[in-house]
Amino acid sequence: MMTKLYETCATVLVVASVLFSTAALAEKNPKLHQIRKVNAVLFEPGDFGKFLVATYSGIYSISGDGSAQHIAPKAGGLTELIRHPEQPNTLLSSGYRSKTEKLGVMRSQDGGKTWQLLSKGANNPVAFHAMAYSPSKPSLIYATGVGKELHASWDGGLNWEIVGKTPEQVFDITVSRTDPNQVFLATRVGLFKSANGGKTWSSAHPVKRTTTMVNVTAGGSVLAFIYGYGLVTSGSEDTLSWKKSPTNFVDRAIMNIAINPTKPSQMLGVIDTGAVFVSEDHGKSWKSFEGQDYATSERVTAGRNLYEENCAACHGEKGVGEISENGSKVDENGLPLAPAMNDSAHAWHHHDEQLIGTILNGSPRNERMLPWKEHGVTRKDAESLVAYIKSLWNFRSLACQGSRDMSCMH
Repeated sequence: MMTKLYETCATVLVVASVLFSTAALAEKNPKLHQIRKVNAVLFEPGDFGKFLVATYSGIYSISGDGSAQHIAPKAGGLTELIRHPEQPNTLLSSGYRSKTEKLGVMRSQDGGKTWQLLSKGANNPVAFHAMAYSPSKPSLIYATGVGKELHASWDGGLNWEIVGKTPEQVFDITVSRTDPNQVFLATRVGLFKSANGGKTWSSAHPVKRTTTMVNVTAGGSVLAFIYGYGLVTSGSEDTLSWKKSPTNFVDRAIMNIAINPTKPSQMLGVIDTGAVFVSEDHGKSWKSFEGQDYATSERVTAGRNLYEENCAACHGEKGVGEISENGSKVDENGLPLAPAMNDSAHAWHHHDEQLIGTILNGSPRNERMLPWKEHGVTRKDAESLVAYIKSLWNFRSLACQGSRDMSCMH
């Protein structure tokens, strides 16, 4: 599994053209779930009900209901997005202009709407995949690309030097809130810490597995995601006494994270499939951003009641599906049996709107699936039903929902 994750995440970064070649969405008002691959996320300054995502098609601004506004379609194929600690509208990014041309270091001073080349990098143009400001010394920035070289800039990104080697291929990087020389790396072979600006490294967690994300919070604790193990949190940067999140992430990984500056309990996480998840409890539990506006406990309960009253007779208790006594896949009239709605079948292959549409309008492939809008089921009811159905899915199914399903089949 570790090799699989590395191939599907790190190597994809090397050959960004695989997804970068995908054109910007044609829809006038797309939704977040229609954006195939999100690489980085930041809460918007001044409006923390919205957030920015960096993609291979530039920058999108995302509203609380998932609506996406393409604010910088010509920015390039962006692989990273970071914010200046003291200048909220100043952002840095990097990535690819084309399949072969690297962007260098790009800067926006208007919150991501327009971008200009700030620097090509230390030598030839770079495509950094991990970048981090020093919160206590914002003129200092660390960054890494595909190789094992650690780059640093002491003048806000204008000039760069290669200051050392990293232990392995890096997925993410962060810097201490108080010490500009204290750097953390999430790498293919584990979580590492340097106390001298990247000259030497030591292991920062006893579980030495692929680590895909690391972040130092405003309160000084360290968050990291260890593939096949989970999300871990330390009490402080110095003691590194770790606690593990109870969430079972199955075979998925958090690649990037953003913490709401005005509400630290709220986090956004970018999953290796490109999906965005949200946590409201400091990372203890997570839910898909798609449909999160109606995935409340009250709506889930309402959906369960509607399901048990109208759907369970065919789709089974807790969505196990219709099961025939003789093993047949059709009923006595030759029509398909009702599929499972839990994550054991194909329900998670469909976006929320597709599921809602089938509930309301029925299925053209199976007349047994009634158009429930003709039987008193409202749009709100259908949303509640989907919220309940998705509560039966595991983290992997949620992360692979809809157009991401094929990438999860390998």
